[in-house]
Amino acid sequence: MRKVLIGLVCLIVMSVTLGMDIRLVVNSSDTEAEVELDLQLEEDDVGFVFLDLPNGEATYLELPNEGSMLIGTGSKDSADALFLRLKKLNVSTVDTIILPRFEKEYSGNVEEVLSQLQTKTIVVPEQGLDQAISQYQKYNVDIIGWEESEIKELASHVSVKILPDESAIMPMLTFIITIHDSHQFFFASDASEKLEYQWIKKGLSPVSILKVAEFGTDEGTTQRFLNEIDPQVAILFSKKNGDVSAQLLERLQETWIDTYQTKQNGSVIVKVNKFDYEIVTVHFKD
Repeated sequence: MRKVLIGLVCLIVMSVTLGMDIRLVVNSSDTEAEVELDLQLEEDDVGFVFLDLPNGEATYLELPNEGSMLIGTGSKDSADALFLRLKKLNVSTVDTIILPRFEKEYSGNVEEVLSQLQTKTIVVPEQGLDQAISQYQKYNVDIIGWEESEIKELASHVSVKILPDESAIMPMLTFIITIHDSHQFFFASDASEKLEYQWIKKGLSPVSILKVAEFGTDEGTTQRFLNEIDPQVAILFSKKNGDVSAQLLERLQETWIDTYQTKQNGSVIVKVNKFDYEIVTVHFKD
C-alpha cells in the first residue's frame, strides 16, 4: 500500500526557513513504509532533484509543461537506488535523457531507463552522436546531438545554452539552464582550468547553482572560475571510492558558497519559480 506523505509542502517551507533536512527513512523491502513525494509544482515552476546515488550523477528535471528529463543515469551498481528514488518521486515516465558524458558513472543505467520509463529521446554531445546511435538505436528512440553555442528551448521560460568543450578528450556536454530569465543552473561536466578559461572568455554571468564537475576533483573549479560565475549554491555528486578535494571544499567555503554533497546531505530538491527558488534535502534509506 502506498502512503502519501502528508504535509510535505509545509515541511519543505519550514525546512528552508529553519535550514533543516527532511529525513525519509524508507525501506525499499517494506511496502507498508513506502512514501510518495510530490514536488507540488505550480504552472510555471521547475523542479530539480539532484539524486543521492551511491555512485554517479543523475538529476531529475520536471518542466512546466509536465515534461521530464534525467540528466545522467548514474552507474549500473546504483540502479536500485536510482529507481527507488524515482519511484518515491512518483516518476513513472522520463521523456528525455540528457547524457553529459559516456563514462559509466553517467551512463550506466541508460538501457534500464529506456526500457522502464518510456523515454522518447536521448541527448548527447554532438561529437558523440555516432557512438550514441550505435549503442542505443535498437531502442527506437530519437537520438540528437547538442552543439557548442546552441540555445535550446526546453519549455516555456526554460532554455539551455551549450558551452564549448574543445579541451575534452571524450565527448562531453557542459550547459547552463536558464529559468524565467532569472535563475541559471550551471551543469559542468569537465574539471579543467584550460576549459574554464575558454568559458570565461565567452562571457559568463553569475549563476544560482553550480553542479560541480567530476565529483569535486581539484583539477578544475578554480577560484577564478568561481569568482566569475559567483554561484550561490554548489552541488557535488558522489563517486565510489572517490573523495571530494579538500582544497576545493576550502575554496567553496571561503567564497561563501552554500555547498551540498549528496553523500552527506542526501538528494537535493530545488523548486524554482519566477522570483525565487527553494532548496530542501531528502534522505532515503535503501
